[in-house]
Amino acid sequence: MKKVNLILAVISILITSCNSNYNFDKDFNCNVNTPNGLEEVIDFKNNFVIELPKNWKTNLYYDDAVSSVYSADTTKTLTNSIILDASFVFNPINIDDSFIERIKKENLKMKLIELKSKKIRFNKGEGYYNLTKGKQGKFDYHVLNIFSKADRGFLHAKTEIYGDSLVNERICTALKLIEKIHLK
Repeated sequence: MKKVNLILAVISILITSCNSNYNFDKDFNCNVNTPNGLEEVIDFKNNFVIELPKNWKTNLYYDDAVSSVYSADTTKTLTNSIILDASFVFNPINIDDSFIERIKKENLKMKLIELKSKKIRFNKGEGYYNLTKGKQGKFDYHVLNIFSKADRGFLHAKTEIYGDSLVNERICTALKLIEKIHLK
């Protein structure tokens, strides 16, 4: 009986861990709660769902290659806000060394300095994140890109943080929203 209970416990842990999204808290030293007052937003082509604060300005975009949800907290100044862009791209990728090298080269072209990056599992697929810092005009600028392979393409979640006020807190708040993305 004890063996059966142990086996069932291990199986349930494995199932739960396979179905849950990556938890970024440890990697980013996050200690923030998920924002309140969220509403579900479905991308135009019905590929994913993201929960976003109701008071953020949100726009949908699509074409043959991509379906995006773009959102920002426009109640705050740019240097206190979070900009979030979640897109499903209809183009297969492999998150391998050549993909990672291509991302790193693009960052260098844009004069962005890598702060951290890691291969992960996200939304039941191979994933990768990359946090960079640079200048955008007169502002310090942080960009976090998260990629997750899917059956018909890949999910790309990007957050942009301008200025140097509460950068980690804003990144962590964005991550709480990104963690809630679910592919359909």
